[in-house]
Amino acid sequence: MGLTYIAEGAVRRNALHYNLGTWLALVAAATLFVTAPGFFGVLAVLGGGAYAVAAVLEGRRLDSLAA
Repeated sequence: MGLTYIAEGAVRRNALHYNLGTWLALVAAATLFVTAPGFFGVLAVLGGGAYAVAAVLEGRRLDSLAA
């Protein structure tokens, strides 16, 4: 999923999506070093947290474009 966001961010020149994709790809790579049941927790906390931060920042970005 991270590579999809990187591609979209690059094509649309959207830094938020590009950075989100980079973060998700790094988190996914880091989970390779975590034991079997633990990587789901890492993905949920770090990946889900990234989506929460991105949702807030996307709202701010859209508000600034509308103004």
